Amino acid sequence: MRSSLEHIPDEIIRHILLYLPPEDTLSVFQLLSRRYYHLANEALLWRWHCRRSFSFWSPEHRLSEKLTVLASSVDWKGLWITRKRRNLKAARLLDGVISTKLGQLRRMRGICEMGYDVKDYLLEQCQADTEDVLARRYYANSALDSIHRGVAVELWSRYQGRALSSDGLDTALGAFDMFVLHDQEQDIDYVARTLDDIAEQFRVEHPAFDDLSTRQQALSLVRWLRAKQLTGMDHPELNYRNLRNCFIGHALSDESHPSLPIISSAIFTCVAERLGLIAFCLAFPSHVHAAVYAPAGKDLDGDETNELDGEKKRMCLDPYGSDEEVTLSSLRLRLVEFGWTQGTEAFLTPSAVPIIVQRTAQNIKATNDRIQNLTDDDIRASEMKRLRSGHAGLNMEAAVYASMWAELLMKQTSSFHWDSNLANFLKRFAFSWSEDAWIVRKYLAPLYDRFISSQPNLRPRIGWQNVHEIISMLDNVDKRTPEVSRRYTEDISKRVLYKIGQVFSHRRYGYIGVINGWAAMGSYSLPMPHQLDATEAEEEGDVFDPTESVHASRLGPQRTYYTCVTSDVDRLRVAQDNVVIVTDPSLIPEDLFFVAGKFFRRFDAETCTFVSNIREYYPDD
Repeated sequence: MRSSLEHIPDEIIRHILLYLPPEDTLSVFQLLSRRYYHLANEALLWRWHCRRSFSFWSPEHRLSEKLTVLASSVDWKGLWITRKRRNLKAARLLDGVISTKLGQLRRMRGICEMGYDVKDYLLEQCQADTEDVLARRYYANSALDSIHRGVAVELWSRYQGRALSSDGLDTALGAFDMFVLHDQEQDIDYVARTLDDIAEQFRVEHPAFDDLSTRQQALSLVRWLRAKQLTGMDHPELNYRNLRNCFIGHALSDESHPSLPIISSAIFTCVAERLGLIAFCLAFPSHVHAAVYAPAGKDLDGDETNELDGEKKRMCLDPYGSDEEVTLSSLRLRLVEFGWTQGTEAFLTPSAVPIIVQRTAQNIKATNDRIQNLTDDDIRASEMKRLRSGHAGLNMEAAVYASMWAELLMKQTSSFHWDSNLANFLKRFAFSWSEDAWIVRKYLAPLYDRFISSQPNLRPRIGWQNVHEIISMLDNVDKRTPEVSRRYTEDISKRVLYKIGQVFSHRRYGYIGVINGWAAMGSYSLPMPHQLDATEAEEEGDVFDPTESVHASRLGPQRTYYTCVTSDVDRLRVAQDNVVIVTDPSLIPEDLFFVAGKFFRRFDAETCTFVSNIREYYPDD
């Protein structure tokens, strides 16, 4: 190879190196000669490899800034090597997560703390088709989702201790999308870019926009947005409480752009600001509106005025439902109809970002409450939870989780009621989102400490009221050696009829689950935490609380019990009498294949069983 390349001009070799794998350039080509070493270490080459090899970058690298300066002023080769090493580290950690439950959270934290630098790798693993396909896809998705949530929480945390502001409404609302982003592109940056594009498109179609008065500008924009169907929704009588209507990123990317009034008003406000208007959202009861203010020294119609505020300085709009201006008098009348007789101006003045974020969180909770009441209409409930990607039930859980984060981060810790929902949040986090321990430790624990120090008369917080105790509990569980359950005796084998990985249907309720734990002599030795099935709840009482001792919980009768994973709930407790084995793979819900990855490596269609990835606990199954 060396002799055949010696007479080739440098320009040709440089072109060849663009297509040679960078790993081969490092390990082989640059070692052939001094000339090749210099050619293989040119900054332009490694800038090319950095941009070609990696699509996502952590902010610490300041990639956009580096791309604007001379290539020779940046150590592009060193940067590529750093990124490659992080991918290799993520691969080792992910293999460890899949191979053992011991230290699983610690390894997940190691992956997640590398942030967007490992997003390319994790996206590859989300599509992997390997021997451990279910486990690999599940934990890669879990790590990626946790990284996205970390980005959202970090953004929201900036509003703590800060003066109320309307800046950054687009990104603050886009943070909700990060909780249900998965492998899609509609992240916070997408929201900002799309709003930029909408503003630019409007300017192109309205070349005389700057010559209009503020009132004409605002009306032109709201009418254009509604004509483009970028605000509002079709058939609100049926679709109003759909989960997708709560997400600005979903509204911008969906072909029909459905959105609640709060999201419609936010879209208008964000585009208006990009066009130079002074616009805000108004947290009006039950229906958020938008307000536009005239610039200093002018009124809405462009005439000069010395007024600082008043009817001629501000106008209200309903981007969700109307092309016309909404008068302040009509809004005041509606407030009287609602029963508000004092403090009504608070609803007619600009609302800060934290207020709008909290209102969006309340809408998500309202959607969840509505879905919970549709027990007899599973098809409608499934449609209401549907988003562009992900599994419907898990997306709903993630959205509620996002709303709880938003409330904690957007409410000031100086408020006496800051911790009103802390216990519920910590329970949801510990049971369903324990991989977020690194986020809770980094962002929530300092807020908790700040709150405690600001309330000296509070009683000591314990258990679910104490962030540090719950983090310590998860750390201890993560370090705990797995407790082994074996079929030592013939008696146990006779009592425990079914094995880990078998698929079953509940005898009474008909739901499909996969067995992921068993106890031969009562429920006390089942994997913890677990929840009661409705049938057993009538007999046995409460849900296990991991902050209590085992002896403090009810042990139940000496029956054989199983835990299982279903499409919506992990580790549901089921008595053996209610287990009916399923042998037809077509009966298994699609969502179950994803969530099963937490405990199983792959699915064996011939036997209709899931291959165990928890042999540390059940080596005989």
